[in-house]
Amino acid sequence: MAKKNEMNENIITVGVDDGFAATDVVVMEGGAITKTMMIQSRARSGIHGTSVIGEAEDDQPVPCYETDGVKFTVGALSDAESARFDDYPFSPMNRTIVNHALRLVGLGGKKLRIATGLPLSVYYQGSDPNAEVIARKDRSIMTPVACIDGSAMPLIVEHKVFPEGLSAWVDYALGDDGRLRADPNESVGVIDIGGRTTDVAVVLPGRRIDHARCGSADIGVLNVVEQVRVALLKRFNVEMSGSQIELGLKTRSIKMWGKVLDIGTEIDEAVAQVTDGVLREVSRRLGQAVDLDRVLLVGGGAHLFRDVEKRYPHVVVPEHPEYANARGFAKYLNL
Repeated sequence: MAKKNEMNENIITVGVDDGFAATDVVVMEGGAITKTMMIQSRARSGIHGTSVIGEAEDDQPVPCYETDGVKFTVGALSDAESARFDDYPFSPMNRTIVNHALRLVGLGGKKLRIATGLPLSVYYQGSDPNAEVIARKDRSIMTPVACIDGSAMPLIVEHKVFPEGLSAWVDYALGDDGRLRADPNESVGVIDIGGRTTDVAVVLPGRRIDHARCGSADIGVLNVVEQVRVALLKRFNVEMSGSQIELGLKTRSIKMWGKVLDIGTEIDEAVAQVTDGVLREVSRRLGQAVDLDRVLLVGGGAHLFRDVEKRYPHVVVPEHPEYANARGFAKYLNL
């Protein structure tokens, strides 16, 4: 049977991990990953324009949109709204950020088959997919988004919703060509640390999901961001935005008053506190994980919460773990 991309050569396959802190995009063309990109999941209601001295760069799309009668400006504005609210996956803000990310990666005007995700505790109702919630997410993503300047938008012709965490196992188990590359007799745990949630999953031999050990907890990178924000307020008496701190997590520094200041101590203290909560949730699901052949550590928090590796000696961190779910989405769609 021919693959979907062979039957629809003009339709591009895209995995979009539309998380509460970041939106990760993976593009597959011709059975291979051709592009990856990440943006902060930040936007603000209304039109908030900026201008460029001289000529604007052609590869910087206008970040102002309208959907369902609501206007948004996408980007790390100083007063951008956080995506840390329960209905974010189904919101106009979410679909606007997703469409902006697709435009940034060069897919404006292209026909797309995309997949997005939901946390495990939202995607499943017991051991069954929650059809109502999945349909709600599908309706939201398929709702039109228009660019204020009339530029061509991505043309989403098909959309699927997959469970986060388990999609990281798909990325691990399948090569870009869709062929199984993992031992089918393995038992694999997945720890997926995202912006707001930490998903834990177990896949048994025969691709069976152990639902009793799967679930989500409301803890992740954004908890670190909040604690660092409070620490910086105490240290400098300055209120820093979440988007500024999120960028500072990577460089362990932040710019104030024209100077680059080290915030490594604040980050380390925040990570240590949040790690305790992450490990409690993981331990509740996996125990000591002695029955598992390996444990995958993925998500945007994989680099930040490295102490998880000390708890489990058979942890595997894939290359670019922040893209694991989006890669899994794209690979599954490409079958």
